[in-house]
Amino acid sequence: MAIPQINQELEPSDYIYDPSRGLYVALRTIDPEMAEQILSTRKKNRAISMATVKLYTKFMREGHWVLNGQPIIFADNLLIDGQHRLSACVRTGIPLEVLVVELGDSSAFKTLDQGKRRNGADVLGIAGYTNTSVIYTALGILEKIKRTGTLGYNQLGDSARVVIGNHEIEAIANQYPNLDISATFAKTFYKSLKVKPGPITALHYILKQTESEVVSFDDDKKSDEFMQILCTGLGLDKGNPILYFRNSLIKQMSEQLKISPHFIIRGGILTWNNWIKGKKITRFVLGSDPKIPNAVRPI
Repeated sequence: MAIPQINQELEPSDYIYDPSRGLYVALRTIDPEMAEQILSTRKKNRAISMATVKLYTKFMREGHWVLNGQPIIFADNLLIDGQHRLSACVRTGIPLEVLVVELGDSSAFKTLDQGKRRNGADVLGIAGYTNTSVIYTALGILEKIKRTGTLGYNQLGDSARVVIGNHEIEAIANQYPNLDISATFAKTFYKSLKVKPGPITALHYILKQTESEVVSFDDDKKSDEFMQILCTGLGLDKGNPILYFRNSLIKQMSEQLKISPHFIIRGGILTWNNWIKGKKITRFVLGSDPKIPNAVRPI
């Protein structure tokens, strides 16, 4: 038994074939030409997600793609699983080493992709992190700022994070020590203001990192005071920039508007800068600049 689009001579020891169940399994190398041929004959498959193809293309070009046991699956000589990997193979021109499975029953297509996909938060949990969903979101925001200086300037916060692959998430998380402290605070913040903890974690971390250039990260200091006041609203007088930023957050929530990471991070840093400088204001202004400003270091 063989799959017509993959013309490779194999020794019997190189594959498994069970004719009673119509099952064929082999480790194959699929070159871009083969991949294109397979894709041209696919039928009854879901629509291709170009975002997924671009992500796989990135991983392949960066050399992060590895043989992980997940097969390309055919049934009745038609592709039923693997179109995104094959599309990335075509785009990159890089051969794909992969397990190939041929099933005799095409109805198996209905049972594919029903398991829970492992995401970045799952990988962080396996690595021993807590608050993994919050940390995963915050890492995407922090990496977006680091790489582009922006968070995707629009009201809904689209493109406000970079997609971090499972293969690189732990290494990137290790570049942000003590992020778990910020995540723990953000969950407390959520109980008061119901602002999503991912962006608040990122804001808290940025401010603490700015101040940790002067004192250690885990000391009680200005950044903690600022975030606590923003959270509770205690002791806020007219003219205090925290008051107007906090009111703006509350107003957006009361109007059931989605608060973008851009609004939280840029607004939070602008407010921090005014607060550190002792500047009095009469209203909060986010401004139209898409860039995330640098946080002022406390004296």
